[in-house]
This record gives sequence, C-alpha cells and structure tokens, in this order.
Amino acid sequence: MAATQDRLSRHRDQVVLAKSWENQNMSTCLRLLALTTTALVAASPAFAQDATDPVSPAPPVASPAANAVEAGSDIVVTARRREERLQDVPVAVSAFSGAALERASVQTLADIRTITPGLTFSSEGGKDNTALTLRGLGQIPTGEVTPSVVTYFANVPLPAIGSNIPTYDIGTIQVLKGPQGTLFGRNTLGGAVLIGPESPNFEFGGYISGTYGNYDYREVQGALNVPIIDDKAALRVAGQVRRRDPLIRSINGGDGFNDVHQDSFRVSLLLTPTDWLKSTTVYDYFKADEAGSGYYLLRQNFSFTDLFAAQLGPVAGGIVGGSLDSQVAGYLAQQRNNFYGSFSDSAGNGFARRKSQGISNDTSAEFGAFTVRNIFGYRTNKSDQLVNTAALGPTTLPGVIFGSPTDVPFTIFHASALIQRQYITNELQFLGSWDKFNFIAGGFYNNDKPNGVSGSTFDAFTTPGTPASVVTAHVRNKNYALFAQGTYKLTDTLSATAGFRYSWDKVSACGGAVPGGVYVSDSDCRAVAASGALDGVGVINNKGKAPSWTLGVDWKPNSDLLLYVVSRRGYRGVNVNTPLFETPLTTGGTDPSCGFGSGQCVDLRPFQKTKEEKLTDIEFGEKLDFRVAGARGRINTAFFYSKYKGALQFLNAQTIVPATAPDNPTNASFGVNAADLTIYGAEIEAAVSPSPNLTISFNGAYTHVKVDKVTLPNIPGIAFDEGTVNKYAPSFSGTMSASWTLPFKPADGNLTVNADVFTTADFGGQYGEKLPGYDLVNARVDWKGIASSGLDLAFFVRNLTKARYFAAPDVLLRSFPVNSVAVGDPRTYGVSASYRF
Repeated sequence: MAATQDRLSRHRDQVVLAKSWENQNMSTCLRLLALTTTALVAASPAFAQDATDPVSPAPPVASPAANAVEAGSDIVVTARRREERLQDVPVAVSAFSGAALERASVQTLADIRTITPGLTFSSEGGKDNTALTLRGLGQIPTGEVTPSVVTYFANVPLPAIGSNIPTYDIGTIQVLKGPQGTLFGRNTLGGAVLIGPESPNFEFGGYISGTYGNYDYREVQGALNVPIIDDKAALRVAGQVRRRDPLIRSINGGDGFNDVHQDSFRVSLLLTPTDWLKSTTVYDYFKADEAGSGYYLLRQNFSFTDLFAAQLGPVAGGIVGGSLDSQVAGYLAQQRNNFYGSFSDSAGNGFARRKSQGISNDTSAEFGAFTVRNIFGYRTNKSDQLVNTAALGPTTLPGVIFGSPTDVPFTIFHASALIQRQYITNELQFLGSWDKFNFIAGGFYNNDKPNGVSGSTFDAFTTPGTPASVVTAHVRNKNYALFAQGTYKLTDTLSATAGFRYSWDKVSACGGAVPGGVYVSDSDCRAVAASGALDGVGVINNKGKAPSWTLGVDWKPNSDLLLYVVSRRGYRGVNVNTPLFETPLTTGGTDPSCGFGSGQCVDLRPFQKTKEEKLTDIEFGEKLDFRVAGARGRINTAFFYSKYKGALQFLNAQTIVPATAPDNPTNASFGVNAADLTIYGAEIEAAVSPSPNLTISFNGAYTHVKVDKVTLPNIPGIAFDEGTVNKYAPSFSGTMSASWTLPFKPADGNLTVNADVFTTADFGGQYGEKLPGYDLVNARVDWKGIASSGLDLAFFVRNLTKARYFAAPDVLLRSFPVNSVAVGDPRTYGVSASYRF
C-alpha cells in the first residue's frame, strides 16, 4: 500500500501520471501465474465456493446455506445459452452466485471489477456514461455506439447508458470473455456480462434486509415469492431503496457530490401451464435523483497567458491570461489539500437524474429433443446530467479589459446532456440436443431510437450573454442478425464446435444547433434539416454488414480436466458522428473564431461516419478440478491473442471547433477508426479449500496492447500518434481472497470472515495516458442463521486502508488547458441485518 501512496504522491507533486506498466515483458507475468498455480492460490469467490467432484462429492459442511465455502456444490452457467457446469464450458467465464456477491459486498454492477480478472468499469463524463472493458477492449465516451462488453439483464441486452444497475435479489452474474455473437443477441468484441435476477419459484418465501453505514448510508431491500397456482404460476416482487450523503464535499460551498438517492423495484411472473411450456416476464424500474459527479482538478497543461496572447495580443492577452493562470494556480493549491473535495462553479454542483424501466419476456416450448425460445425486451431510459467538467471553481476575467469596475464571470468548461431513448429487442432461438450433437440457431432484431427531446449543452470559454453551444442529437439504430452454432462429439472425450453469424446495421442520425437554443425531438430536428440551410442541422445515414464466426475444439479426458482451443471473429457495426458538418467552421473554411486567431477552420467531413471494427482472436485454456491430501481446488487458465482492426478512438474538438459553432460535435468529441492493435494476455482463476471451512483464492489477468498502425489524416490542432491510442486495460490486475468459517458457532450460527486484496497496474485513461495503479483491501464478517433462525448479521468495510486513488478519467487531454479525474471512494463501512423466511 505504501508503494501505491508514494506513486500517487509523486503523481500529484509532479502533475504527471505514473509510468504505465504496458511494456512489461509477458514472460514475467506468465512466471508469476505459474508460481501462483503451483502454490494453488487462485481465482474468484465463485470458483472457490463451487469446487466440485461430480463423481464423489465431498460431504457438505454442517450448514451449507450459511457457510461461505460451499465445497460440495457446482455452479451452473448459461454461457452457451443452455445450462451447463462451469467446468464443462470451453471458453473463459467468471461466474458468481448471489451468495458470492453478498460476501464481496457488491452493491452495483461496477463493484464486480474487483473480483473479476481483467474487467474494468468507468463512468466518463457523468454517472450514467458507463463503460465496461475486457481484454483491452472498451468504449469511447461519445455517441450511441454498441459497447465492447454488452450487459444482459434477464437475457435482454442493455444499452451502455443505464447499465450500472443495482444488484439486489440477483441469482448469478456471469462474465463471458472474448467476442460473442454466434450465441448471443448483440455482437460484441470484448465479452458479455449476464445478470440473472432471482426467478420466481413454487415455494412461499422471501427476505428483508437493512444496512446502515458511514456517510449516513441507508439501504433497505427485500423480496417476496408467492406461488399463485401450484406448479403453474408464481410471482416474485423485489425492491431496494438506497440513500447516502455525498462522498465528495464542495470545497467552495454547497451540498457536495457523489451522493446516492436511488429507488428500484422488480416484478417477475413465472407461468408453466404445461410441462413443456415455460414463460417468465420481468418488469424492472429504477430512478435516481442525485448530485453530479465531483471531479478532482488534476493539472494545468499550458499557460492561459500564451493561449490568449496569440488571440488578443501580448498586452491584453497577458492581462487576461495572467489573471486566469493565477486563479487556476489557487484552485490547484486548494485541491491538493482536499483529495475528497471538488469545486462548484457557476452551474453549482450539478445533478445526475436518471430513470429507466423495462419489461422482458422469456418463453420456451420443448418438443422432445427440440426447443423453441423467444426473448423479447422493451426499455426506456432518461438521463439528465450536469457536471463541472473542468473541475474549477468560478473564474473571472479582469473587468478593466471590458471597461467594467468589477471582474466579469468566465466559464472555462462545464457540460450538460439530456438523453431519452427507447430500446426494443427480440431474439428467436431454435435449439436441439442429442447424444452427440446439439445446436442453436436463430435471429436477432434490435431497434433503438429517440424517446423525447435530447441533446447536450457546453459552456466553454464563455462570458455572460455569450450563447452556450446547445446541440440536439438523435440516433436511430437498427440491427438484424442470423446466427447458428453447433457442437458435435467426435468421441466420448473430444468435441468440435462451429458457429456463424451475419449482421446488418443501419444508423440514421439528426443533430445540430436548432434555432432557438433548445433541444427538440427527433421529428422536429428532421423537419429543420429538410430546409437545407447551412446551419449544421442535418441527417446522416450509414449502414454496414459483416460476418462473424466461432471455431473450437475441446477435450475432456476425465471429469476433472477440460482442455480447449477456440477462435472467434467479433464485430462492432458502423456509426456516425453528429451533427452534420456543413458550416465553414467544420468544413475547412475561414472565420476569425477558428484556430485561436489564425482564422483557419478544420475540415471534419472525412469523420462524419465511422466504419466497422473487427476483431479476430484465438484462445486456448484449461479447467481443472483437483484433490490433494484432503484439499479440494480448482485452476482455470486462459491465454488469448487478438488482432483488432479499425479500432475507434475519440478525438476532442473543444480546442479546434469554436464553442459557438452550430455544428460543433456532439459532446465536443467525435469518433474515428484510427488504429490497428494486437492484444494478447493470460488469465487465471483458481481456488483451494484445505478444509470445508476455509478457501483461499486468487484471480489475475495480464493484458498487453500493441499498436500496429495508426491511420489518421492530419487534423490541425490535434496531435494523434501511437502514443495517444487508448489502452483501456491495466497490464495486470488481480485479487487475493480468503473465506474462513470459524470452528465454533456462537448462538448456533455460522461466523464467517471474508477478506480480499485487489491490485491493479496503471489503467484506462485517455489519449494513451493512464491513471496510476492502486491497491484496495475489503473485508466482511457474516453471522448466519443466528439461533438456528433466518436471521443474519454482517459487518463490512471497503477500502480498509484508506487508499487514495483515481478511479476514472474525466478529461485527460494535453490539448485542453486543465484536466480532471474522478477519485475512488474513501473508506466506507457499515452493518446489515437480514431475515429470510
């Protein structure tokens, strides 16, 4: 931990990021993994709790339901769209039961990053702009692109916005690594996260749980399961309320940032009218009304004096720039003394208001060896956010420049965005299964579109009376796909798998600064665009199509060992940048407001549309269960090598396009297919249980990203080369865990101590710059089945050692005057009580 603190201290004193571990030799990591394997110390809590021998199961502990080490059980996953033992699935999968999530004190999807090797989670530009990263594949924080890692809830794919859902009443979470598509609805590059809510059953029961922690954290959740008709119909209702005071205080006054104010509930209905027909319908609702994200002022990149001298002349520029330099220096000094503090600016401390609701239906009918299954999903999302992106307090310009007796307020940069969208998906599957052959074939349809007025507003280098850049943005996405995959047993131990998919994508977008300075609906935007005026309001269309595939062989010589090799093609469809680049300010014209006084404007028309991204990988691995001298364990390893073509990178337009341009890029950024990459690495997940009451585990992931080529035409004002390509993944991350159920039983209840240490190397930033690595220690004590009842008590603490670290970038652009980042949570702790009936 001291090393991490020193690394962070150097970072703050020198205002440079710690040097990335990206060039670390892979052999060093592999030796580390080999040593770890030899020591039998590895993997995630799910592997620890589910180590098994299907032939000779170990005797269960005295009270398995209350024990953290469920050594005699075996986790079941649906990675191949049918129920299978985890150890029989020939791809890399991390899986967590509801009990494992509870032991790790997981409260939202973002929390699983510390227990899943290679998975990172970030929210750039606000609480609802979420992005998951696996195996070095992430998502640029702009536009409506398909995530590299798609989250599924109740088998329905979620959009990036609104995917950080609370994890109450969850049955399992499965993390599938590598390209997905020949089995799943959305085609992805990096993987999929499958969230399975607890399903209704035909027994009356439920639970209620309450938690209280520091920062006045309050949480109440519960579920009630009611059988309506025996073996025919059952209903499950679950809900959660969360409240917490701000974790980040306002340095210059105000209520603070990063609070929690969330309400959610879920209703699930199971119908089984016959033994061959099953239908599950789930309705879920989530609402949050919170303060905005508070950002840490990281550094000043260059002098405002030099910036304004070129535009206003040496005298006036010196007065204006010198004043701003002095103010920024003062804010930087205050920030260094307030790690868990942020500044409010002229817009206050912002807000993050989100609302989502969805309904899904999963219906299957069995006809002997055949099954027909349909999965329908409908969802609406509304996200309204305002953040102080520059992380500065109020700034002013000297009044003398304007002939004013008082200084004039001046905004460096803050941003707001309103997004309202509707999503419809449908997946039809045909499945068959025989002794030697099984298959799945089907089709997928996705239609997501605007669901009300939407757009973004940027105040950048403005004074009162200067109109902000108010840009409407609407995107319609349609995706169609046909897919099939089959597995044939060549022998009793050897199987071959082949899958194919073909996808079609259509994108249509309308955006721009609509007259009146307000957001408008999609239909109104298209009506304005039809006028043909050169105002940046226009419609952009793009379409594409591409195949993807899977080929694999696996060998299972005995029930304890699986060896496999698989190669896959992943695909992410075409997209567009909005609005329509058509005014002189974005088409290479001349205007005094361009180029900081040079008058030369950039031409962004070559970047109006983006092309497909394609990734081809090969993965080989093993899954092993073992027994040694009474101990039981599991070791799963995977090695992968990927070629990534046309990787999207995002370029920031804040300094190259005037803020007042009617066709200023949405979110002040645009995506381009700028890089070809080679990504390779290794992952290990294993666990050892010396006794039924003790499990020690470790998981780890090594990822190396190499830039093969950068293809980007020269853009005046933007420097982009191999060193500025985004490398999302840390070179190494890992978690060491232990779970011990004490040999004595106070009040006839099981007392279990859980602890984990998470470490990561430098990780995902922007423009090739990474954030410093850090270490986290978390712990939890559970007292289960007190007095042989359904009463449980627990105490938990996260970030036990009070590590100070940066969790995600906000703006890390050397071309922007100041940069900001999000800090990780301070130490949080609390107690919880639950009763199951």
